Amino acid sequence: MSRKNKRSIVLPDDVLYNKNLRAPIETDLNVTPKAKVHRVEWNKIMQGDPVEINPCIGHGYKIMTVDEWSARWKRNDDFPSCLKCDGVNTKEHHFIQTWCRQKKKWESELLCLDCHTFSWRSYSDPDFMTPEQYQKQYWQQQAKATA
Repeated sequence: MSRKNKRSIVLPDDVLYNKNLRAPIETDLNVTPKAKVHRVEWNKIMQGDPVEINPCIGHGYKIMTVDEWSARWKRNDDFPSCLKCDGVNTKEHHFIQTWCRQKKKWESELLCLDCHTFSWRSYSDPDFMTPEQYQKQYWQQQAKATA
């Protein structure tokens, strides 16, 4: 009988999205989500209108409370506090990170279940470029060099 051991993996700081930051984290506080992904649903929740049920638990529409709607979201232990009330009863509904050529860019938005506000945090390395931007710059430099 084989037995799997769970080992905690310790990652170096240079591969963690919230370490070795070379610019300030931008923050914003909003009464509606800044990320488009849940903006329509939030308005419906606050008006008492039915929203679409998460497909992994059923189908159809249902009138939900904020707690019920956000029940499947996880907490962000890296940035757990609300920017308005400093409460830690928060859930993260939006997180995106992009790494390119060892440069990083990320954005995160939390919903505070105590004051119902959204805390936005985002970061980008000063010299971050997407692959498309990098290629464009490279070919513009090549064209300039041959001109």
